[in-house]
Amino acid sequence: MLRKTLTAAAFTLVAATSLMAIPTAANADVYCGSGYKVVHQSEMHNYTKVWGTVYLTYNSSTGKNCVTVVKSNYVGTSTWTNVTLTVQGGSSYGVSETVKYYGGPVYAGAKGACVKYSAVIEAPSGARAIGGRSTWGNCG
Repeated sequence: MLRKTLTAAAFTLVAATSLMAIPTAANADVYCGSGYKVVHQSEMHNYTKVWGTVYLTYNSSTGKNCVTVVKSNYVGTSTWTNVTLTVQGGSSYGVSETVKYYGGPVYAGAKGACVKYSAVIEAPSGARAIGGRSTWGNCG
């Protein structure tokens, strides 16, 4: 009986840790909070390898955009990231930090304006992957 209980407890711990440890595209909007939906995304490449995805989300109730980057390479390893969100005719907002799973979020009010966004993931070796959109879009 004790063996069965310990096995079940270990399985539950592994399952819970797995669900919490690795963010996915399916819940990318969760990092920004309630009401945010993914409206654009861009894979982050270092030559031919994808290191992650940068997501632009929008909350139609508040008129705010939010950007996060979710790593798919070097997951669990501390790496430097930079996330930037720029509002046309307005300001640029960003955060640089060392993260294990995802970078950001970065918020900006953009009701009635267009935005562009970018992200960088830097490997321990110093190599970088870059993604985002360098043209204005998601206007509104």
